[in-house]
Amino acid sequence: MKLLRTFGIGEDKILAKNHSVPGTVTMVQKSYLYVIKKPVRLYINDSNTLYSHFITFRYVVGSEIYTGKRFITPYYRCPQKGEKIEVFYDPEKPENYACYAFGPAARPIGW
Repeated sequence: MKLLRTFGIGEDKILAKNHSVPGTVTMVQKSYLYVIKKPVRLYINDSNTLYSHFITFRYVVGSEIYTGKRFITPYYRCPQKGEKIEVFYDPEKPENYACYAFGPAARPIGW
């Protein structure tokens, strides 16, 4: 189930309950999944490559601290370590969380 939450599958039921708390990003990891913007690139990390990321965050419900992980596609702005995000949780099982992409699309599809 944690893998499903990492990729945002099944979030609709949690979002429908509309309970949220602020969360804090604790770690940002670059993923091996990337998109190349141009047909030719000079080297692997040039400006024509957009990377996806995994973020780890923590949130507090009552007096309990919970952690979560989320996949951020290359088309959305990735939050930085220490940044605040909104985390939705299931009031019956607070370890079940949901959150959508963090910010507007960095580049529209087909840029």
